[in-house]
Amino acid sequence: MRFTRELRWIDDSRRYSWLWVCLCVVVVACTNRQAYEGLKAGHRSGCLEYPESEYQDCVEESETSYHDYQRERDEIVGD
Repeated sequence: MRFTRELRWIDDSRRYSWLWVCLCVVVVACTNRQAYEGLKAGHRSGCLEYPESEYQDCVEESETSYHDYQRERDEIVGD
């Protein structure tokens, strides 16, 4: 009986280990995206300091989506 409990605990611990790995991957992915979006918002706020003639160009620089940013980054880094 005790041996069966130990095996069940090992199976449960493996299951929880995979759950933690998946959770960490999701959290890191969300955190990277949130950081990118936060930096984008900060950049747009900084655009308010530019003269009206340069404001639109500044805002357009910060309109790259996270998906496009990630794709461009992967091309440069080589991942």
